[in-house]
Amino acid sequence: MPTEVTGERPGGLLPGTFLAMLSESERDALVRLGGRFSFPGGSVLMFQHEPDIRVMLLLAGRVKVTQVDEEGRELLLSVRDPGDVLGELAFIDGQPRIATVTALEPVEAIVVQGSAFRHHLETTPRIATVLLEIAARRFRETTVKRAQFTGSDTLGRLAARIVELADRYGEPSEGSVVVASPLSHEDLAAWTGASRAGVANALHALRELGWLETERGRLLVRDLDALRDRAA
Repeated sequence: MPTEVTGERPGGLLPGTFLAMLSESERDALVRLGGRFSFPGGSVLMFQHEPDIRVMLLLAGRVKVTQVDEEGRELLLSVRDPGDVLGELAFIDGQPRIATVTALEPVEAIVVQGSAFRHHLETTPRIATVLLEIAARRFRETTVKRAQFTGSDTLGRLAARIVELADRYGEPSEGSVVVASPLSHEDLAAWTGASRAGVANALHALRELGWLETERGRLLVRDLDALRDRAA
């Protein structure tokens, strides 16, 4: 169950996210629109097919966005970071949600009613423009990933996802890149569009090539350039 949090300000936002693209005063105004809640890891923040136009502003922790297709397979569409906006599509078009949002770790978020968010955007067009930029970027990313799924094998798709994790969360360390990853092998499989066995085989191949080492909760990328080339 979510727990309401009081008296704290957002911090640690990732560059390029919705809140990070706003000024401090713009962020403060948005935070005041809703309540701040904490969610334990594994909590579902939003459900696929849910008729709800509330918006969430992610302040801390990461979430995964998944979709169950017509054949019952769970696909991992994206990972969202502190500063990201959640639920913007249902808010914009008023249709049921197209995906489920689940906390990968303890999360804090501002929950804003759709009517309050819409009124605020109508009176602050710059924030509406930033939201439009975020929606366009996500559409572009989805298009690129769809092309990767149709034009690459499991190893290439996995390499692309590891490169994305390294670019977003990687920390240089003695010629390598250390990535603290919240994703399980099942999550990587769902993100790659492959079976868990297929991803396990691909990870084994990357370790054999010397490009990657894996530990519980983190990846050690030994050759990021090689992974980029394989992902292309």
